[in-house]
Amino acid sequence: MKRKKIELKDSGVLFNKELHEYWLDGKRLSGITEMLQRQLYPGEFDGVPEAAIDEAARYGTEVHGSIETFDTEWINDGTQEVQDYIRLCHENSLVHERSEYTVTDGKDWASNIDKVYRMSDDAFSLGDIKTYGSVTAEKLEKARWQLSVYAYFFELTNKGARVDRLFILHIRNRRKKDGTFDRISEILFVERIPSEICKALLDADLKREQFINPYSIPEKYKEQEPHIRQLIQAKNEIEEELARIKAEILEDMEAMGVKTWETGTMRLTRKLPTTRTSFNLPAFKADHPELEYDSYMRSSPVAGSLQIAV
Repeated sequence: MKRKKIELKDSGVLFNKELHEYWLDGKRLSGITEMLQRQLYPGEFDGVPEAAIDEAARYGTEVHGSIETFDTEWINDGTQEVQDYIRLCHENSLVHERSEYTVTDGKDWASNIDKVYRMSDDAFSLGDIKTYGSVTAEKLEKARWQLSVYAYFFELTNKGARVDRLFILHIRNRRKKDGTFDRISEILFVERIPSEICKALLDADLKREQFINPYSIPEKYKEQEPHIRQLIQAKNEIEEELARIKAEILEDMEAMGVKTWETGTMRLTRKLPTTRTSFNLPAFKADHPELEYDSYMRSSPVAGSLQIAV
């Protein structure tokens, strides 16, 4: 059965762009960015010069404006940022539905979603434009919280609508001191945080309580970070030294024409050069699309693992 096409509703919130204030029925509502700053990222801008923060905000506003003008008025100002945005939309099949779409819980909170894209009659994707220089894990996680709260409000505002994907549109083209450009154009998908967790965060802030982030790393692992870094550094140094010794041994064995050496407790074996042959399945499938492969494919479980980046 065909789903009924959902048209986005007006939240009823009045947004004062100059003061960046949200009002509903005479009551001023709180914004999401400030709440996230209070609850989860209080020290995000510590040590960053105010002039740098202001310049980043100015550039971000400029890029947001150019992209919004393209989406709402089909005016392309020719900037690299707009060209990159158009390409990202084309590559990811993004059909613009709204820009700066205001959502709310109807009583305490409101915010503007940068981009809403229609995916089907009842499914939408939400995008947030970011123009910063690099995406750290903290920035990505903050955007995840922000977009997840937006998704929660979006579905409250539009009954029957569902949010499909959440992502950052990371777009930047800034001239560097050496004259080259710091050009970034990518889409970064984030996993949605369940609405009940988002609501718990909002409720904690309203009660002026500190929210306990269920996704934050436990304190016992934070305390082990120096030791983990020390172990990783030692491991890297050991592997480098072992690789140097192995290369030296192999060179001597090749020069002497020997294949094995034994000390009684250690055996060294020189593997001769060879050629590895593998079957190129994607190419074979492309050449023979009429064939069925499922009965010949084998799958096996792969254990989960932990990656540590320092």
